[in-house]
Amino acid sequence: MPIHQFVYLKPKVQIIIDLIAKKEWKKAQLLHLEVSEEVENLIDEVVSDNHLIELSKYQVLLTHLLLKIQNGSH
Repeated sequence: MPIHQFVYLKPKVQIIIDLIAKKEWKKAQLLHLEVSEEVENLIDEVVSDNHLIELSKYQVLLTHLLLKIQNGSH
């Protein structure tokens, strides 16, 4: 799996964080769904343990961000 795919995840996750900070819950939730699907798809294709570890870090972060979005939008 090319490393450039990780490079594209970072700015998208940062945008989610920025949207949460602005309390734009709906936009954050939609982008979160998109990025989560990308991470899941990448996990299906991963061949390296190092890549799997890196993607697992994204999964943990995305789970935490989802909790923030859900708590903030109520």
